[in-house]
Amino acid sequence: MTEYFPEFGALQSVVWKGEVLGEGRSAVPGPSDLRVSGVAVLTAAAAGELRTAYAWQDAPGTPSVLADVRPHVPESPRWQVSDAFTSAVTGERYSGSFSVDFTRKVVVFDTRNPEKPPSSGGA
Repeated sequence: MTEYFPEFGALQSVVWKGEVLGEGRSAVPGPSDLRVSGVAVLTAAAAGELRTAYAWQDAPGTPSVLADVRPHVPESPRWQVSDAFTSAVTGERYSGSFSVDFTRKVVVFDTRNPEKPPSSGGA
């Protein structure tokens, strides 16, 4: 997960699930869309860095995730979101939502067709 989401920083743990979207019965073969959801527990240092690096706003409700991930989403959190963080993670290459509870140091994510960020140099 850290290869796909390096902006999260150091992780203590992560639970995730991927699911192919659609029925896969297309008459024309092609790539399938993939939904990936998860719950990542950050280290204290990583959570602190995220909190100060981006502007965050309170987000009502519970983030949407795949059913297998739902039991791992903390109850009664204070979710916060950041458009700038979402843009940094996705690089505008795919769609996703990222909700953070800084008290619990948890990021809940739900993405469509996540991509590894382009490498920053060398071969």
